[in-house]
Amino acid sequence: MALVAALSVDRGIYFAMNSPAGATGNTVQSAVAYVNSLGLSGVHTDANALTTTAKLVGETSIISRTGGAPTLAVGLATIMHQLFGGQAMMSFWYHFAIMFEALFILTSVDAGTRVARFMLSDALGNFWPRLTDHSWKVGSWLTTAIMVAGWGSILLMGVNDPLGGINTLFPLFGIANQLLAAVALSICLVVFARAGHKWRLLIIFVPMLFTAVITVYGSWLKIFSPDPKIGYWANHMTYKRAISAGKTSLGQAKDIDEMHTVVGNTAIQGTMSIIFVVCALIVMIAACIRTVQALRGHNIINTEDPAKPSHLFAPSGLIASKAEKDLQAEWDEFYETHPELDLEHVHQERA
Repeated sequence: MALVAALSVDRGIYFAMNSPAGATGNTVQSAVAYVNSLGLSGVHTDANALTTTAKLVGETSIISRTGGAPTLAVGLATIMHQLFGGQAMMSFWYHFAIMFEALFILTSVDAGTRVARFMLSDALGNFWPRLTDHSWKVGSWLTTAIMVAGWGSILLMGVNDPLGGINTLFPLFGIANQLLAAVALSICLVVFARAGHKWRLLIIFVPMLFTAVITVYGSWLKIFSPDPKIGYWANHMTYKRAISAGKTSLGQAKDIDEMHTVVGNTAIQGTMSIIFVVCALIVMIAACIRTVQALRGHNIINTEDPAKPSHLFAPSGLIASKAEKDLQAEWDEFYETHPELDLEHVHQERA
């Protein structure tokens, strides 16, 4: 969806939106000059295109709105206004997309913070056992505050990065997202192997291998590439050497403070990329070992709870069949004689 939305946006507008303020100058005239100076075939824009688009979506400016969310919103508004409402509804569709993205991002941040908090409390519980008690509010508040401060500092780093937030946050987010997918698939691989599946494991293993190879290779480039436009550490050393040489500006960093900011941010980005890929590789390698052991029938560790018959019944479809109605009548009769097993009855009594 994001790719289709991006393709629907005029390329001149796209580059004006996704280039950092240090390159566009954050004004319409300077953004037009920058985009047209890129020398890209078929890419040309003018001040009227940028101001008109901003007016149609209800914004004062769309220059250097990096990060991806505004581009997706403009793309969806470009598509949807042609189907429903015309240009008069373009602002509505733009803000509808922004609201949709905000809800998606906020729920993802909320879920991620909760999971990270539980992981942190379990890890620190090895040194302070009280933290493993999730009913202890002080421990929950402490670990939650640490995790919020963690992702908040990364967000602040992206906002203040002279090279543009999209250059800071997007690679980290993309790498972490795809590594998480590979890790999830590796866990599924172990579960299905222990369940006795063999050839069906290819359904999981092939996408896991593809995702892992592509993402690890991308991480390798971001970590070890000698090109400062690609590698974190190459960019880090470029600015560090420039500072040592007495330069007061370089590239999009206009003063010495911004140069120090780039040096610090690239070090954090490079370090986090290393941590991400190492942790993911450890999990995936361990999962592959456990999968092979399960297929050979050796060293199988069964962590599944024993199966228990269900005390719940519901029709398989929207409308119950005659057989399901008869079965429901039997359940109703059973609960009349065993009310303590009726979950709905128990919850009503507690309420």
